[in-house]
Amino acid sequence: MTTDVLRADHLRRVVALAEGGSPDLATLLAAAGRMEAVRVYGTQSPVAVLWSEVEGHTAYLAGDALGSCRAWTRAAVARLACGEACDSAEVEASVDRAHHQWQQLTDAQHVAMLAPELTLLRLRVPGRRPGAVEAIRRRILARGAGDRMARAVDSVL
Repeated sequence: MTTDVLRADHLRRVVALAEGGSPDLATLLAAAGRMEAVRVYGTQSPVAVLWSEVEGHTAYLAGDALGSCRAWTRAAVARLACGEACDSAEVEASVDRAHHQWQQLTDAQHVAMLAPELTLLRLRVPGRRPGAVEAIRRRILARGAGDRMARAVDSVL
């Protein structure tokens, strides 16, 4: 796999699998590509970020909102850690996609578990539409995560 990590044709094959009806397999291959890229090039390397984004896309196509949210969050965090601007199109897109996938979650524990990190991201990358942080807080309360989780989000504010 090491030699395949940077190959565009390997990446295209994974995306084609996802879009061609095998998104679960594509997600596994994207995760393997990301792990190999991290091992070879490091967490914040452009190739690891790219594979995180592919993993987010394939998980989305597989209907895995949790996996997609995590992958897009990982990509956004890595981009910011590399020094990309908070208002760059790529950072905003990663955060927006993570937030969108978080909104698709139906399990209250998953909603609550990912809310603090998403809130921190939204504080740095508010996006083009105002009110994202408040929307996170409202959703936590509405999903039954309760006051304890809302306080956890408030603690990062």
